[in-house]
Amino acid sequence: MKRLDEYIIQKETKCTLNHYDENGKLCSIVVEEEEVYEVNESPLTVIKKSIQYYGGSLNGAILSAKEALGNISMPPVMISGSKGIYWFPSKSIAHEDCAWFSVDHIKDYEPIEDRMLRLSFYTGPSVTIDSTYYRFDKKVNRAHKFKNIMERRAHGKRSLPAHLHEAI
Repeated sequence: MKRLDEYIIQKETKCTLNHYDENGKLCSIVVEEEEVYEVNESPLTVIKKSIQYYGGSLNGAILSAKEALGNISMPPVMISGSKGIYWFPSKSIAHEDCAWFSVDHIKDYEPIEDRMLRLSFYTGPSVTIDSTYYRFDKKVNRAHKFKNIMERRAHGKRSLPAHLHEAI
C-alpha cells in the first residue's frame, strides 16, 4: 500500500476509511479503482481539502445539501459539481470513525452481522463498515437524490423559486 501525505478525491475514488497509524494518529485508507493508499490525514480532512480544491467549503456543501433535501442530519456533499463527485458520510462527521463514500461506486451492500455491512463496488475489493442496512440505504438514497437535484439545476431543468422571480 502506498503512503501519501495528502490526497485529493478524484472521480475514480471510492471511499475513505478511518485508520490509525503505528503511532495512534488518525489517518485514512483511500480506495480508488486500482489503488489503495494510506493517507496521513483524517477522512474528514481529506473531504474538506478536496471540496476546497474544487472551489467550495464543507460548510457550504452541507448548507447546499440541506437547502436541496431539507434540514436533515448527516447530509451528502458535493465534492465537485463539474466532475459529478458526490459523497456521503457513514455517520456523524463529529465521530472519528466516520467513513465517506462515493455514491457512484457502490454496487451493493448486505448485512453480515448485527450492525455490520459488506459494501461491494463495481470494481475492486469490498469493504466492511459498522452500520445497519436501513441507515446506510437511507444515506445512499439521499445522496442519489441530492446528485439528481444538483445536476438538474446545473443543466437548467429547474424553475427558480418564487422569491427569486420577483427579484429579477
